[in-house]
Amino acid sequence: MVITGAVITADIVNSKALSNEMLNRLTDRLKNLINTNNAKFLSFYRGDSFQCYCVDPWPAFNLALKLRCETNLFRETAGVETDLKISLGIGEINSPVTNISTAMGKAFIISGEELEKLDSRQRRFIIRSGNEEINIAFDAISFFTDYLFSDLTVKQAEVLQHLLKNRTQTEIANLLDKSQSTINRHVQALGWGEMEHLLDIYKRCIQKISHPNE
Repeated sequence: MVITGAVITADIVNSKALSNEMLNRLTDRLKNLINTNNAKFLSFYRGDSFQCYCVDPWPAFNLALKLRCETNLFRETAGVETDLKISLGIGEINSPVTNISTAMGKAFIISGEELEKLDSRQRRFIIRSGNEEINIAFDAISFFTDYLFSDLTVKQAEVLQHLLKNRTQTEIANLLDKSQSTINRHVQALGWGEMEHLLDIYKRCIQKISHPNE
C-alpha cells in the first residue's frame, strides 16, 4: 500500500566529541522520543545517522523540533555542544515499513538526498517534498526554524519542549518550579509565537499535498 507520509533522516552534530557511553545515552533518549510520538524508529547507520518515519505527516515537523530540543538539552549532560542536522522528506511511502534496508518510497529518497546537501548549504534543517510550489513555503519554514534554533539556550529548549507538548505556561512553571514570569520571558525569547505560525503553515502545506483538489 502506498501512502503519503514523512521521513526524518538526521545526523548527530559533534558526535565524535562524545564518549561511547554519552552517545549511547543520547541515542536512547532520541529513540524513546520517536517511539512515544506516533513515529517508528528504523535504524542507526554510519554510526551517528538515523531514520524514522511517520505514517501521518501532520505531526512530523513537531517531532523534528522535539528531537532537536532533546539534543540541545543533552549539552548539559555531555558538556559539549550537541545538535541535530535534520532532513524531513514528505511524499509517498510504501507501507508497511519494517526495515531501513528495504524501505521504499519518494519520502525516503527525498529525506536522504536532502540531508547530504545540508553541509554545503551551511544549514541544519530542511523540509522538502516532491511539490516544488509547496517547497517554497517549506524553504521559508526551514530557514526560519534554523534561525530560531541558532541562539536557543538550554533553558529555552527545556521550555520549548513542553510547549510542543501543548502544555500551558502555568503548567510549565509548575513542572520546572519556576515563576510564570520567568517562563514567559523564555517563551518570548525563543520566539514561540513565530514558531506557532510555522507549525500552522506546515499543516496547511500538508493539507495541500494530501488533498490537492480541495
